[in-house]
Amino acid sequence: MLKRIISFVIVFIVTVLFCTNALAFDFPQPDWGALLKDKQYMVDTTHYGLYAEGSLETAPYYGAKFEPRGGVYLGSIAETAEPILPLSSYLTYVEGMTQPDLYYPANQMIKNDNVISMIGWTINSLDEVDYNVVRNVLDTLNSYNKPMFIRFANEMNVSPTGDDPNRYVEVFRTVANMIHEYPNFAVVWSPNDLGGLDRPFEYYYPGDEYVDWVGVSCYMIKYFQSNPNTSQKDSVYFMTGDNAWAINRIKPIVNFMKKNNINKPLMISEGGVPTNNKFGEELSDWAAPRLRNMLYSLIMAYPQIKMINYFNNHRQYETERFDINNYPYAVDIFNEAKNSGAYITEYGSDAEFCYSPVSNAGALAAKDGIVNLYTLAHFPKNPSGIYINYTVDGEWYHSSNTIPYTCPLNISDMPDGAHNLTVSTLGQEIVTTFYKKGQYIRFGAEPEVPGYSAVNSGYETVEVVINGEKMNFDSPAIIKESRTLVPLRGIFESLNATVEWDDATQTVTAVRDGIIITLTIGGNKMMVNNRTVELDVPAQLVNDRTYVPARAVSEALNANVQWDDASRTVSINNYYLSAK
Repeated sequence: MLKRIISFVIVFIVTVLFCTNALAFDFPQPDWGALLKDKQYMVDTTHYGLYAEGSLETAPYYGAKFEPRGGVYLGSIAETAEPILPLSSYLTYVEGMTQPDLYYPANQMIKNDNVISMIGWTINSLDEVDYNVVRNVLDTLNSYNKPMFIRFANEMNVSPTGDDPNRYVEVFRTVANMIHEYPNFAVVWSPNDLGGLDRPFEYYYPGDEYVDWVGVSCYMIKYFQSNPNTSQKDSVYFMTGDNAWAINRIKPIVNFMKKNNINKPLMISEGGVPTNNKFGEELSDWAAPRLRNMLYSLIMAYPQIKMINYFNNHRQYETERFDINNYPYAVDIFNEAKNSGAYITEYGSDAEFCYSPVSNAGALAAKDGIVNLYTLAHFPKNPSGIYINYTVDGEWYHSSNTIPYTCPLNISDMPDGAHNLTVSTLGQEIVTTFYKKGQYIRFGAEPEVPGYSAVNSGYETVEVVINGEKMNFDSPAIIKESRTLVPLRGIFESLNATVEWDDATQTVTAVRDGIIITLTIGGNKMMVNNRTVELDVPAQLVNDRTYVPARAVSEALNANVQWDDASRTVSINNYYLSAK
């Protein structure tokens, strides 16, 4: 009898162990050597480029909910935001399934101020998720009648919520569908920027239809796992210490999105640079250039980043402390960036400009005679304290040793015509030519100075003739980047297509004889039925009018397009070609 009992117990234990192992997710071991090589390449990459204050239309645009056409939302934890107000975003939290509403004072600040809010809904275990509670909380948040990003079950790649990726995706999708029932909410899928090395993003992405924005938590860490003697290998794997730069830490998520064709705006859901730590170190020399890197260099290099929420807080139990309130240099850097013109400082308003590579910036208008230029300069071996030297027409002009390395170029007394510009540092040079015309400059081509009165767009106008009849659109056709752009509704209706406009996604759909065309403002792709057509220039806004490339949309509707350079006329023959 005893042997039978022992045998039964052994079988039971083996069965339990087998079933437990079968149910657990088996994360494959990464190729550690290849992973280290990949991370080493990321931290060793130099960034060096010349930027200007481009229009908001120069930024990528995905048509996501609450996505600004250009510019970046800037926020902070609501309760600690006082020294850096006003802001366009507040960061606050809902903890698990036991917090029915936002806490004071964040709840009152969100109600009273003109902001969009980032609600970090922290989940410690998928087992605690109660969909009835989720519904009640969403109803409560909806009563604020304010735009909100809902970041549910974030940082799953460094927490127990990610132990079973399949279940995580299932739960996230269910909650995302619930969130999408509310017009004031957008869904943010937000892992940790680096995460566990054996838990890549691919395991957790729930799919494009469940995600409006992609976010990451992005913190610069001086000491990995609070160890002042961190190994060089670990500092590379986890981009800490000398490798702790926002422009480095963002690369894994950017590469993941590119690899998987995820076309969404990106945000720093929460992040920061430590000003001090539990070892009693005052980190201004280490922190100041990294804070500038986060607030300036990051959005230059990655214009798809359209929100940064700063974790302006000090948690007693954490080694790294990210509060800036008691550090005037950090407050000054933050406010300087906030007021630079690249950030949205109040929800519903626009930024003044987007940092654009000069080759993409178009015509640049001087303000009080000045055109500001900027240099994105990140050299891993010399990451801070470098000088950027600007030389105009062979003569030294200006130097800067502070990110974003601004050069106020005074063009008031410059003669019209071509001028040579050299930007040099550490033995490297950017050599380019800009052309001045009046109070405008343009890199690589002569600026097109505003001239026609209809919309004062600054572009050359052209004639459009369809089936021999000259078109009189409410806004004239124009030339931009050597391509003819025409007003959206005018061209489609002239070609006998019906037009629908979705303001929320900034998308136009035109239909004629079974042909369905879809374009998104700022996008460089056009869908023609199920076929993707690459556009030389995107559909775009010019003085609040939507313009589309004439040849691409006309040919998509089986019309023939001809250009007469002598008369500056585009002729469109609107006859139907057989699609059979």
